[in-house]
Amino acid sequence: MDKKLIALLNDNFDRYEVYMYKSFKVKKNRLIEVEAMIRSVVGNEPDYVKIPYEEHSRIELLLLLDERRSLLNWMFKETPEEWERMKVVNSRLLELTRELRLKMANVCDGLAKRKRDAFDDDYEVCGTLRFSYNDEDSVLPYKGAEIYGSDYRLMIATNNFLTGNDPFHYLKLSCNFDDSRDRILESGNCDDDYTWAHDTPFTEDPEVYICHTMAIFCRDFGYPAQDVLQLNDFWNEVHVRYQHFATQDPKYKYSM
Repeated sequence: MDKKLIALLNDNFDRYEVYMYKSFKVKKNRLIEVEAMIRSVVGNEPDYVKIPYEEHSRIELLLLLDERRSLLNWMFKETPEEWERMKVVNSRLLELTRELRLKMANVCDGLAKRKRDAFDDDYEVCGTLRFSYNDEDSVLPYKGAEIYGSDYRLMIATNNFLTGNDPFHYLKLSCNFDDSRDRILESGNCDDDYTWAHDTPFTEDPEVYICHTMAIFCRDFGYPAQDVLQLNDFWNEVHVRYQHFATQDPKYKYSM
């Protein structure tokens, strides 16, 4: 990695870790500063975010967004309004994830019955679930959001336009066509009535299981809890990858 980028990463870590134990007011003031720096790069219009082309500028923007995420998560009050909204979003993300697995299982059933041609050595089925910023309705308002002083629509749109095609910023599932239906549908370590609250700013509650997808939206995709509560538009997609294995010697072929 470029030495300048390493220095930038280290500087960013030192720059915002110091705010972890500061007062809510100090965090809020820093949040306003961070969002002002982001706004100076991307502009003020959520529907026309200006994403820089230069790698260094894009990384700096990602670091600012990450600082914003940390600040808001540290500031999170978890009001009754926010807790109720969390349960709605959590339920919706769990439902979408299960729908995605069901579609993948149905596609695999069809592939198992499909007659292969000479190209079809194997199939891989991939499913993705992501947030998709389309317009102002992609971000839902909620009472009390102004407490934190964030420009939610602009920041959510910026994060989405900057990272929307990055596989590290959306849920990605995959399976082979001959995997058992039960294996595809089962949660593995994701939605097995085990709460992932420890990976989120939300309090653990024995009656509420925070699903894995909810947790990774809060943890890995650059959205603080306050953002996740407002995400409205999601995109579910299933792809089939047809695989053909070839060698230099036409007499040799992988046995499948």
